Amino acid sequence: MSNYYISKDKKDGEVVFLEYNIDKAYKVTPKARKKGAIEVNKIVFISPSFSEKIIKKKIEHKIAKFLLELNTIDEDDDGGTKVRNAMMEAELLKLNIIDKYAKYLGISYVNLTLEKLQIIIESYRSKLFSIRKSQEQLFIDMFSNQEERKGKRGR
Repeated sequence: MSNYYISKDKKDGEVVFLEYNIDKAYKVTPKARKKGAIEVNKIVFISPSFSEKIIKKKIEHKIAKFLLELNTIDEDDDGGTKVRNAMMEAELLKLNIIDKYAKYLGISYVNLTLEKLQIIIESYRSKLFSIRKSQEQLFIDMFSNQEERKGKRGR
C-alpha cells in the first residue's frame, strides 16, 4: 500500500510529489506541545536507516534509565512499589521491541537488546525478593520482641 504526499511550495509555487510505502515507514505521533510552536499530528520517517537510528537511540536511552534506577533504588522502598513499576516498564519495553520495533531493527540487535532487558528484569526481581525478605525479617523481629516483653513483668 502506498501513500502520497502532495505539497505546494509557497515561495516558487512548485508542486512537490512524494510516494512512499507506508508498510516500511516508521510513524511517530509527537506528544510534546510547546507554546508558540507548530502543531504536528504525525511524523513519517521513510528512510530505513534513519528509522533504525532513531529507534536504537530511543531503546538505549530507556535501558540507560532502567540501569540508573536499578542502581539508585534503595532497600527501604515502601513495599517495593518503585521496583515493581520499573520491572513492569522493562517488560513492556521488551514486548514493544518484539511487537513494534523488530521489523525496523536487525535480528542480532533485537536478540542482544532482549537479552539485556532480561538481565535487567531479573535484577529487578532479585531486588524485589531481597526487599520482601528484609520486610519479613523485620516483622518476625517485631513480633518476637513483643512476645519476649509479654513473658516478663516489668517494674
